[in-house]
Amino acid sequence: MKFVSLNTHSWMEEDALNKLKETADFLINQDIDVIALQEINQRIDAEEIGSDSFYCAIEGQQINVKKDNYARELVLYLREKGYNYYWSWACSHIGYDIYDEGSAILSKQPFEAESLLVSPMDDPTDYHTRQLVLAHFKNEEVPLTVASCHFSWWSEDKQEGFYYEWEQLLSRLSQLPHHQVMLFGDFNAPAHIKDEGYSLVTETFTDVFELAAKKEGSFTVDENIDGWADNKEKLRIDFGFVLKSMNVLSYQVIFNDIMGSIVSDHFGIMIETAP
Repeated sequence: MKFVSLNTHSWMEEDALNKLKETADFLINQDIDVIALQEINQRIDAEEIGSDSFYCAIEGQQINVKKDNYARELVLYLREKGYNYYWSWACSHIGYDIYDEGSAILSKQPFEAESLLVSPMDDPTDYHTRQLVLAHFKNEEVPLTVASCHFSWWSEDKQEGFYYEWEQLLSRLSQLPHHQVMLFGDFNAPAHIKDEGYSLVTETFTDVFELAAKKEGSFTVDENIDGWADNKEKLRIDFGFVLKSMNVLSYQVIFNDIMGSIVSDHFGIMIETAP
């Protein structure tokens, strides 16, 4: 299977619609099975729309999908090209004062969608609020859960920030009766800072970068971006992690002007796994 993760930067990007189409064309050309996306935006004042048979609804969802939802536009463009993806989205908070901002998962196969609140606050007007999207695939030989994650930065106060959010995710995953879990997304936890978030994650999960038989590229952020305004170095903060070891054939940084056009302030990652 092929998996892609990308923090899209969504409608904040210049020429965003063309970049959305470039993203979709890449997904088609690479025949991607599962896609985890972060910073998926829709305008607060946009029109709400009904769902179709490809939308995997989340029970009790507080903020509904609107007409200009970035993931929805991506799915519709893929559909125009003859490729159908099931998908779901959950809102974390208001971004840039005008957007509902959240994360999404797209998949060729249907799944049961879940939104998981991991932050101590549950207020869309507070940008610290974080919701993760989980996709539960029950028709696999080995049950699989895939999460699209966008965590807060590390805080020395363990009652908030990355540590707190990570503990909430682990608590939920401990309730699952199986299986394999794959986490993708923007962790805001640089791999080279070994005494903070990355080390915490790798106590229980394995970085697919370390498992990959073939690697092309590593860092996913090139100096300063939103949220890392003072950064002066290349960072690897977008990851794939697995709970149980698996055969990872390849790991590749994408949307970096080497493999795919630059479509966001983050590069993406693509991994291929063997059955």
